[in-house]
Amino acid sequence: MFNFGGNGGGVGIQMEMAQLKAAPVLNPNFGMAIKYLDCLNRLADFYLSRGASGLAPWLREVQWLLTALQKRTYHRMPLTPVEKTSIISFASYWRRRTEPPYLMGRPEAQLVLIALTEFAMY
Repeated sequence: MFNFGGNGGGVGIQMEMAQLKAAPVLNPNFGMAIKYLDCLNRLADFYLSRGASGLAPWLREVQWLLTALQKRTYHRMPLTPVEKTSIISFASYWRRRTEPPYLMGRPEAQLVLIALTEFAMY
C-alpha cells in the first residue's frame, strides 16, 4: 500500500511524502511520525541542494508535520516518548546545520525548528 523505502530521486521522495500525508493522522501505533521525520531528512538533501530557494518548501513540510502533530494531540493522542526524542533530535540536528548549503541559521528556519522542539518538549 505505502512505499516507505527511498528511491533516492527527488520525485520518489516527494511521492513518499504525499503518501505519508494521505495516511491517518500520524498514527502512533505505526510510527508514522518517525517515518515522516526520515522522509524529511531525505527531502532536505533534495531541496537544500538547490540553495536558498529550496529552504522554503522544506520548511513548509516541517510546518505541516508540526500542524499534524498538534491536531493529533488535540484528539488526545499524545506523542510517545520515542516520538518526542526523535523530534527533538531531528530539530536540534537541523538547527546546528548553519553552513551552506543548509542555511539553517536563517531566522525563518530557526523559528520553525524551535517551535517544533518546544512542541515536542511539552
